[in-house]
Amino acid sequence: MNMRLSSLAISLFLTGAFVACESADPAESALDAGGAGGGAGAVACDANAGRKVLDAPSCKALASDYSPANGSKDDAWAACVSDDGAFHPFNPSVGSNARTAAFAEMSALLGFGGTKVPAPKDFLDAKVAYSQPEGLQSRVARREDTHYPPAVVGGKEVGCRDLDAAAIAANPDRCVSQARIQPLVETALNEGAKGNDPVLNAARVEAGLLWFSYVSVFKEIETCGTEDKEDCDSATGYYGGVQTRESPIGLGAYVKALSPQAHDRIWDGFLAVRCWRDLDQAMPLGDVAMREQAQQQVDRATLRGLALIVRERLQNAPTCGVAFETVRVLGPVLGRAAKERDAAKAAVLAAEVAKTVPAEVDVKVASDAIDALFPCP
Repeated sequence: MNMRLSSLAISLFLTGAFVACESADPAESALDAGGAGGGAGAVACDANAGRKVLDAPSCKALASDYSPANGSKDDAWAACVSDDGAFHPFNPSVGSNARTAAFAEMSALLGFGGTKVPAPKDFLDAKVAYSQPEGLQSRVARREDTHYPPAVVGGKEVGCRDLDAAAIAANPDRCVSQARIQPLVETALNEGAKGNDPVLNAARVEAGLLWFSYVSVFKEIETCGTEDKEDCDSATGYYGGVQTRESPIGLGAYVKALSPQAHDRIWDGFLAVRCWRDLDQAMPLGDVAMREQAQQQVDRATLRGLALIVRERLQNAPTCGVAFETVRVLGPVLGRAAKERDAAKAAVLAAEVAKTVPAEVDVKVASDAIDALFPCP
């Protein structure tokens, strides 16, 4: 009999009894690492050591991209609400802002990036921030990755929340939160609260929530056209916790620190999304091609940002367990797009990020593959 796993998972998590699923995937690999990543489960280290801005000045926007420059007069898009360069929310109260603020609160408590050795109480406080009503946990428990086709049961498309455990395990890419992200994050929170591998478990929470944020941006743009126009607002909230370019938190802060160029291109994409919804006000949407064009503009730049996070952490992976955990969790997330772009280079990258011993990772080979696969936002 089918059951809604989100309510069950919340109950188990709050009692500290959440158990990771048994499929072979990035979440399980990271959880199995134990003291791997330099053998430093209780040792803080700077996962961002040697940080450099990784903009690519030679990159140019596509001719089909929306651009707010010069009031959007230089692109091929029709005049729309975004042409003043501001994002105009459908609702001034954006729920995903609070969820990304919880991400930032958890970051301070757990020392994301290896900035501290969190105590068990820090994990307990992080669990409180995570499990607020209608907060982060409520969405992690149900997020689908709409890069992948819907699950099909009995010849009909079925949402992941309506699948039983076996069906979720059979659709781990689409049902990514239930199958992978939620077990990764919640097991790490529970283990950290017990005092086990605090630095590495904090790193797993960090990587899992970055993964969730990336998936959420794409999904919210998708459903903005089919379910609720306010989901366009939510996409910006899951990225940066704000509806402006300035001062992002969460995933947006990571991307902007590494590449202001990628951050700006993501924001141009959000303006494209809002422009599409201004030009196409039907519900469900009338112009699928325009939605996909705007969605891909955002996704292309967000993929570049995610790839740069992995690339930066790769440099420190041989000596810093936090960096290594990030590479092991987020490296495989790049695999779908990498295969679409260049299967051979994707295989090279996949082989490196799948390694379980930090010293065996060829940092240059993996970095070169990322540069070739994700050169521009």
